[in-house]
Amino acid sequence: MALSRGRVFVALPAALLLTTGLVLTALYFTFAPDVWYVDPAVLPELRAIGRVVGEDAETAHQWENSYVEFKYLVLHLDGGVKDEILAEAEQRLSRSGWHVSNRVPHKISLESAGWPEAILTVERLEEAGALSDELREAVAAAELPVDEMVYVTVQG
Repeated sequence: MALSRGRVFVALPAALLLTTGLVLTALYFTFAPDVWYVDPAVLPELRAIGRVVGEDAETAHQWENSYVEFKYLVLHLDGGVKDEILAEAEQRLSRSGWHVSNRVPHKISLESAGWPEAILTVERLEEAGALSDELREAVAAAELPVDEMVYVTVQG
């Protein structure tokens, strides 16, 4: 049975459209962005070390087609701790299995066997780099001593 001319004109574009769609779908699933998310189960451990003043998040481009999610927390460590605020944060986090992997003035990096993919940094809020406007407003609204606060960054 031969195809009539009218059917060929309909079948050919339909076949091309179907083929193009399948190729684009395959390309999307092959080259879709790779995003490293922060495990939400990590956050309660971080929040438990103090009073949460504010939280923020962003997803940033890392390389080629890879992106990394960052979660930011400002925590107030109750108890009048000022000079040794990082030591106090380290001690509180160690109760959940976190240990220091790197220490520089005003900042510590921690890791945990329970969360091997998470990269955690804690720094004195006064020494923290660029805070988002949302976090700045949360700190101001809390009306708590800034020298008793830490800035926590967790990366997925």
